[in-house]
Amino acid sequence: MYETYQNTITVPASMLYENLGLMSYSSYKQQCARGKINKIRNGGNGRQALVEFRTLPILFKEAVVKAFGDPNQKDQLERLIDKLEPCPDAHDFFIGKGLLPERVKQYYVESQILKAYDKLIYNIRVKQTNGMAVKMGPAKAEICAVIQELQKITPANSDQPQFPHRLPSNYRALDNKLKKFNKDGLESLIHKAVGNTNSKKIKGKAADWLLAFYSLPNKPVVPVLYIEYMRIRAVKGYPVVTESAITKWLAEPAQEKKWYLARHGKAEWRNKFGHKMARDKSSLFPNAYWAIDGTKLDWAHFKDNSNGMGADIKIDVVFDVYSEKIVGYNFSETESHIDHFKALKMAVNDTLKRPFLFTYDGQSGHTSKPMQELYSKVIDQTKGQHYKHAARQHGSPVEQLFSRFQQQILNLKWFSDKQGVRTRKMDSRPNMDFLLEERHQLHKLEDLEKIFKSCIVEWNTSKHPKYDESRLSVHQNHEELLSSPISTLQFIDLFWVFTPEAKNYDTDGIKPIIGKTKYHFEVYDDENETDIDFRDQYCHKKFYTQYDPDQMDNYVRLFVKMPNGTRKYIADAQPKRLTKVLPALMTPEDKAQMWKDQQVRKTELERVEKYNRQLQQRTGVSPASLIENQELEFKIGGKLPKEERSAIEANEWLNGM
Repeated sequence: MYETYQNTITVPASMLYENLGLMSYSSYKQQCARGKINKIRNGGNGRQALVEFRTLPILFKEAVVKAFGDPNQKDQLERLIDKLEPCPDAHDFFIGKGLLPERVKQYYVESQILKAYDKLIYNIRVKQTNGMAVKMGPAKAEICAVIQELQKITPANSDQPQFPHRLPSNYRALDNKLKKFNKDGLESLIHKAVGNTNSKKIKGKAADWLLAFYSLPNKPVVPVLYIEYMRIRAVKGYPVVTESAITKWLAEPAQEKKWYLARHGKAEWRNKFGHKMARDKSSLFPNAYWAIDGTKLDWAHFKDNSNGMGADIKIDVVFDVYSEKIVGYNFSETESHIDHFKALKMAVNDTLKRPFLFTYDGQSGHTSKPMQELYSKVIDQTKGQHYKHAARQHGSPVEQLFSRFQQQILNLKWFSDKQGVRTRKMDSRPNMDFLLEERHQLHKLEDLEKIFKSCIVEWNTSKHPKYDESRLSVHQNHEELLSSPISTLQFIDLFWVFTPEAKNYDTDGIKPIIGKTKYHFEVYDDENETDIDFRDQYCHKKFYTQYDPDQMDNYVRLFVKMPNGTRKYIADAQPKRLTKVLPALMTPEDKAQMWKDQQVRKTELERVEKYNRQLQQRTGVSPASLIENQELEFKIGGKLPKEERSAIEANEWLNGM
């Protein structure tokens, strides 16, 4: 009954005064003359007069819609049908699955509709890009309503729908369906129940072959597996199965547990199928169990670069697992064993206790020889234990604690860049537009360290999730079933660690590499002058350096390795004294010190020369005696026959006795 004329939805004028009897003919003419009803086309010569549907009075519109349906939806329905394109590949695909005819038609229509829906959404986005005020949500909802109307269309002389489908009416659910369709293709439309009976044929050698092929490390997809199976099936005598049956069979837990390991590796397999233990946390108490974790701090800061900002801060945090209190931390731009060292040192200094269990991740700094030696010294010396957690095995409580620390405190700061631009959750991604706009207000590193310290205080003084008191109170006031105190003297001696390798003490001192930084030390005497006695005895000898990272600008200790494997202390070494290059910048004290340092070489030379002279006097062996003896030999023995020269030498030897 509706007709589109000149891109306008119209109805025949006669419908108003004849078919529906909404008005008289004279009233119709008066309404048209007054412009209340817009007549688009005049009647006559076999044509019907047409009036614009949009200009009809509201009561007339409702009567027309009630009689003939909504013209806008009918128009949209026709446009949607026009967008349904033939898809012979889809038809052949579903036929090849051995499905019932009605299923083939349903899945075929669903593939047509999803492709049309995808194009319509794309067109809406183009309009939005071009500045049109089109709201995506209402537009999708309207399209979904039209898609549902497709099911009501039936061909002439048939009670079956022309476009059967079971697509969801909610546009969010339809979006998910489209997303899966674009990812997995036509296979995604087939219901999981389809092919279950077919999958029962998969057993014995056929099952072994399918599982072995699918477990290959190059990760073949099911369509490739199906093609290869059908190629060798007849030769090996395997049964005929459909591709969907193989998919369903592989998805069964008994099969997935086997191929998942081969395809994705041990770490992913453990994450999905590995058995997980449950801890009896009721047996814990303060300072029983410490755990350390190091990571990037998700804060942006001022940086003197082209962007004016950076996010380079690394933090190491030591938690007391029972109270959840942060007992130690380190804040820096580096990530090495030195950072772990400082965080643990703060924890021991804060508590003056040894933990009975200490755990960490597999980062190389933790597993380095200096840190392993330190961890062994820090824990209780009779019952203590320390070990690393295997990655992604859900064994470390510190990951959960650290996550809450980030979410509840750290990530709430306006300069937080969250967890990175590639994280899955939108709420965990940084608002880069905001950060770039406000980067002139970003803090410098030294200011951020103070803010981070205040965050530690905020966390520690916040309520414990299990007890009606703060984490700090739980740590200080709850009973310790076991206690391993450490004295101040023990603490001072505890945090000295050795370099893993010995370094040569050269003529300019020793240069150990600690935490990827090269240091330069030299041994000085009690008057802070170069220790020449030490140089005389140990120059070019190898030493192990024992150091406290907090004392690197003060001194280190030098040890030699003994034949039995132990280390023997020899001397302390201080940072190498530097001489100014420009004399104009030197103070009188600088010049005096430079003169003393220059005298070291002269003094060493004079000492060696004096020693050599005294040695010659004590032994009678000297360059002069060498010349005298050789000259005597030339004069006496050089011209005699061999027999006589031998006799003279024998007599001289006897006289010497």
